[in-house]
Amino acid sequence: MTGLNIHRLNKAEEWWVGRFPHRLDLFVPDSDELYFFDTSTRDKQGEFPIMCYDLMNDLIDKYASTFAEFLERLIDERS
Repeated sequence: MTGLNIHRLNKAEEWWVGRFPHRLDLFVPDSDELYFFDTSTRDKQGEFPIMCYDLMNDLIDKYASTFAEFLERLIDERS
């Protein structure tokens, strides 16, 4: 399932939107984690940070500052 499909499904859940109003889902590799843009803030170039939500532990951490950094890190970790 693509990030866009996941985002559309999540937008239909009022409790989810209420908890994460500035979240735009990007990548859901498995049932343990998901990656999303934090649209509440952006850098000088207009990029949103990418956050990683650890669903098992209910923790959210910054994963990358830019989309390019997200791709580089994800490729390095998964190759």
